[in-house]
Amino acid sequence: MLKAKFLIVGFLVAISGYAQAQAISSDFQKNCAQEQLQEHKDIKKKSLTEEDFKPYCSCLADYISKNASNRQVNELLMNAKAKPEWLKAIELKAMKSCLAADSKMST
Repeated sequence: MLKAKFLIVGFLVAISGYAQAQAISSDFQKNCAQEQLQEHKDIKKKSLTEEDFKPYCSCLADYISKNASNRQVNELLMNAKAKPEWLKAIELKAMKSCLAADSKMST
């Protein structure tokens, strides 16, 4: 009986973590794509859209969801546009990881 309760509680914790990651992903990805579009607006070779940055922003959001603490995740949920120092550090690591994972993103 006690083992079943632990399994249920563990499952609920896992589900709530997934829900937080999803919340970060949707808001964070939208802000990320807008920021990337703004940063790359002077590229003359191609007309870019937010859609062009979806793979990168998705990778970034996944990385942050997996590497941020619960407190940090909650901070992002409260204000998806916030840029605290801890986020800048994780984003730098995520950028290296995401660009290395998909060579098309770096070109």
